[in-house]
Amino acid sequence: MTSPIETENELYAGLSEAVRQELSGNGKAVCCTRGTRLIQKGAFPQGVIILNSGAAETTVIVAGRETSLGIARPGRVLALHSVMTGTAPETTVTCLEECRITIVPKEAFLAVLAQHPEIYFSVVKILSADLATADRLIRECARGHQAKSTTRSA
Repeated sequence: MTSPIETENELYAGLSEAVRQELSGNGKAVCCTRGTRLIQKGAFPQGVIILNSGAAETTVIVAGRETSLGIARPGRVLALHSVMTGTAPETTVTCLEECRITIVPKEAFLAVLAQHPEIYFSVVKILSADLATADRLIRECARGHQAKSTTRSA
């Protein structure tokens, strides 16, 4: 049986208990210390990462500077884009404190997904939220760049 924390994440929301158990049964629980990189830009992750406790910051390089995309809290699912697309991540995710995570290996996750296509609804919801965050960051950076350009020309 899954623990309450394992069932309270954005991937498992809306899935049947049987599918949640199948996914969590393939997962490996790990404790990570502060400063641990859960995801490293350019390095393929081991699988889908579920943050069960703690906080982790997601960063991306923008105009040569490391920029925060935000703080992940318990229930957040990480590395989903890389697992689904087979591409290396463009972000780095670093533990801000001790974190307890569950890693569902890529092969196991994709096998369960193939058997239970209803998981795609959760996947799309998560990836859409990630896209909205990226869109917000791009717009904020563009506004900041426009403000600097206006200041310089004045």
